[in-house]
Amino acid sequence: MNRRIFFGASASLLATGFIPSSEAAVLPTIGQQPTGPVTFYLEFRVSPPENSAVLKAVTRMAHSWKNSPGFLHLTLKQMVGDSTMVKNYPESYKGLLASAYLDGLKAHRQPYFYSLFIRFASYRSLLEAAPDNVFAQTVGPHLNAITPGPSGPTKSERPMAWYQGVFETIAAGNRREIVYSPADVTAFLRSPSDAANLTTVANHVFIKDVDRPQFDLDVVALLKVAQQTYQPVDASNHLGLSGGRDNRYYRKAVSTEILRNAFPDGALRAYLMHGVWDSVLDHENSHLDPRFLQAAGPVGAAVVIGPVEPFYETRLSIG
Repeated sequence: MNRRIFFGASASLLATGFIPSSEAAVLPTIGQQPTGPVTFYLEFRVSPPENSAVLKAVTRMAHSWKNSPGFLHLTLKQMVGDSTMVKNYPESYKGLLASAYLDGLKAHRQPYFYSLFIRFASYRSLLEAAPDNVFAQTVGPHLNAITPGPSGPTKSERPMAWYQGVFETIAAGNRREIVYSPADVTAFLRSPSDAANLTTVANHVFIKDVDRPQFDLDVVALLKVAQQTYQPVDASNHLGLSGGRDNRYYRKAVSTEILRNAFPDGALRAYLMHGVWDSVLDHENSHLDPRFLQAAGPVGAAVVIGPVEPFYETRLSIG
């Protein structure tokens, strides 16, 4: 399999990338549960012949919740490439994998890869909407692998596996403010920066669950740096200039968000650092800023699996 996703319950599952859909965790209904707004997050693959049907199914799914009081927003994002600067590769590699997955798709060597963010005002409203069941029933039937053969296309007996999890937003920001309270985070999730012409990044990592309190402090500090810094530092617009391959300029992130899995995976805890930028090179150049590197040090030191940081483009945004 071509896509490595650092979510799962064991090293064997991480090696293959996805939790099989038949083994996806049942959403907990007892014990300690999230108390604020939540995101039901999914990652899945789609064979090209099924892509149109999947887009229609996800759209219908969103509209089925549109008048539900607890539903905030749904965003579907297609993975298009990978960040090289998050791996601290030489600067000359900057942006070289920005369209790697799109290119693989066009060359008929990759399926579509999607991330789906379904936002709810509370865990209770999420449970009432049952997005895990709705996804399995409406999108799942279109997730079978389809491969060419001498007698025509062959469809797999079972759908390709997908990942699903419930995440809490511990902090978020835009070019105006950083927010933490449930009310402010709810407003942020209801109106995300998901325009199709923007670049999304999502940094997937695992930490030891016992390190969570300190990691939360360190990763929020990193969010502030990502949201508030720009180059050149003396830019008169206090926003920065467009990043390029021949410079280290970058504009402030459009928005940033730290999502933490509401539940541990054994002794580990998954995080998703979700950012929206004006361009790929704005993001890549931000990783070369000494201020970012200093703030990223404590965060990187706590990571036990990852980072994997793909680029995405928004395909659906419905609220």
